[in-house]
Formats: sequence, structure tokens, C-alpha cells
Amino acid sequence: HMSGWAMRGQGLPCFVSSFLFRPHQHHLPPPAHTTSFPALPSCHSGYRALHMSSDEKPKIRLGKRAKGKLSPAQAKAAAKNAALAKERESAIQELRNQKYPGGKPPAGGAGDEQLSNRAKFRQTPIDPKILERIRAERVCNQMGQAMRFAQRDVAQRAEAEKEKSFKGFARPPMYRDLPQHIVDMVGERRKDKLTFVAGALRMDQMPPEGLPEVCFCGRSNVGKSSLINAVTLSTTVRSSDKPGMTQQFNFYQLPRRLMVVDLPGYGFAFADPHKMEGWRLLMDAYNGQRKALKRAFVVIDARHGLKQNDVEFLNRLERSKTSFQVILTKCDLVKEDDLARRHTLVLDHLQGYSKALKTIRMLSAYTGAGLKELAQDLYSLSLK
Repeated sequence: HMSGWAMRGQGLPCFVSSFLFRPHQHHLPPPAHTTSFPALPSCHSGYRALHMSSDEKPKIRLGKRAKGKLSPAQAKAAAKNAALAKERESAIQELRNQKYPGGKPPAGGAGDEQLSNRAKFRQTPIDPKILERIRAERVCNQMGQAMRFAQRDVAQRAEAEKEKSFKGFARPPMYRDLPQHIVDMVGERRKDKLTFVAGALRMDQMPPEGLPEVCFCGRSNVGKSSLINAVTLSTTVRSSDKPGMTQQFNFYQLPRRLMVVDLPGYGFAFADPHKMEGWRLLMDAYNGQRKALKRAFVVIDARHGLKQNDVEFLNRLERSKTSFQVILTKCDLVKEDDLARRHTLVLDHLQGYSKALKTIRMLSAYTGAGLKELAQDLYSLSLK
């Protein structure tokens, strides 16, 4: 019933309401005003609500609260809240006086403890030398930029097409122009490529020591297996987007050159907690007892930097007196300035480790930027 809707205080202008609700023209006079009416009691009809004079309008009585006055109970509650607020402010000021001389934080706003991790990261200074190195190695280039740079002349485009058709794979676009000794190490023919040797869940299941050995370790799903495939130009190592796919110590061999070990990831993984605890114990035994182990490459996601699990693993490597080197991967997903800040933070943290190499590798297994330097490290270790 539309008159009831108008009556309950919707406040339509009079000329609209009269058009909608008035009866036939010959029974009623036209409205004499064009103002809106307040809500009226339900006893009034829609017609009377529209056409009553100002003297007939019901008088609205304002209570004490509407006039700005409070009841005794309300006044008492307000006084109590004001006293509590004053007491709270006094306690906060006392804590400020204890923490900062004069009761105010240092210039620049809040103290370091009050800054978020992102704000602290943004305040990290950028080393111009590191930034220059990042730009020279093009590690932050995305795939489109990397392909344009790699295929900047006709000869390189023809080489890429030849690899796709003849060798059955295409190397990352920026992992080219390799020295001959690197080509000999990773192998050109299938029989000279990376091969699987053994998988182990106990020390007695590991292959005998002989060749120099390196291992790749890091958080689950950080990209260790993909990195091994990229630097050795193979597809031997199984990789997956699912965290915890590597669930044993996988030993691979570059024939007559080097033993490469892919370790299970630490941190979050789709694996049983007891099994993950067994991996940690086996890692400690492996790092401490494996004589042929020349270096552990700790793979860190460049987007996130060192996490608590990474720091704990570095401490375990230090206790076992294992030489290790940090690799910042997935650099193509990071801006140049942010990568320079991340490098600075990681390098500062490594100053407290005697077994850590202070040269941090920055690379992308996807575009191939930085892989040539890592391959050179593997070649140098294969000669020891």
C-alpha cells in the first residue's frame, strides 16, 4: 500500500507524493505547499499527511539527551572513561620516558622496534657497486628482455632454433657463449650429460666417495631441482611446484667430473613431520661425515631473503664446519633496487660465519642470467 510507505517518513517532495497518491482531480483541491514532511504516526492517512496544514502537524518533544543533557548514570560512566583514558596516557608517557631520553622517540618518527619488516627493508641503503653488478649481469631481466638480448643477431637466433630441433632442448636464453671447459663439464652428448646415481635415506645407502661433491639445499619449493637442471643443461632432476617433492638424498653425476646432490627441502613441505625430522638428522650426519663434500650451495628466494629456517640451517652448517655459499635465485621476479638491498642484508648476516663464502651468486634459472658464474664455480670445485 503506497500511502503507508509515504506515511512512514520517506520524505518525498510534495509534488511527487501528490502526483502518486492523490485521488481524482474533481474531488480534491491542489496542494498549497511544496515542502517535505517529517515522519507521522500511522493513524494518519497518506492524503492527510500530504495536505494537512502546519498547525495540524504533531509536535515533536525533544528529550534531555537530545538537548545535550546526560542522565546521572551516563554522566558517571563518561567521567569514569575519561579517568581511565587519562591514566592510560600517563602510563604510556612513563614508558616513553624510560625508553627515550626526554620522552620522545628519535628523530624520524617511531623507533626501529616499531617499524615493520618492509619499512626496515626500504631503509636499507643501496650499494652502488652491487647495483652496477646487477645491471651488468642483467639478472633482473624478465623473459621477454632476456630473449631480445640473447637473440640480438641472426647467428644467435639460428643457434637457438638449431638447439630446439637437433638437441631436443633449448637452454635458457642468457646461458650462452659458454667457454669450452664448461661445455665439456656439462656434456654435449647424451651419454656425457647429468645422470642419476642413487637415492638415499641413510648414510649406508649413499654411493661411495670418489669424485668431488657439491650439494644444493634450501627451503621447500625454492627451486633447487630446477636450478640443477638449468646449470647442467639437463632434464634429469625431477622438479615440481608442490613443496617437498624431493624426499630423499638424490645423487647425480657429471661423468668423470663432479657429484651433485639434491637435498630435501627444509621448512614447509607436504611430508610427514617424522620424515622431515629424519631428513634434518641425516643432513647433519651428511654435512659432518661426508669427506668428499666440497661446498654446500644454499638457495635463497631473492623475493623473501633469509627466513628463520634458513638461519637455522646456516647455523648447522657452521657447526658441522661445512663450507657453504648463498645463491639468490628467482631474481627475474625482483626489481634491481630491491635485489641490491637484499644482497646487502644477506651479506651483512654472513659476516658472522667463518665457513661462509662472502661472494653471493645472483641468478635466474628461468632466464639463465648468472648461471655462467655458477657453472664456473662448479668447474673449479670439480678440480679439487
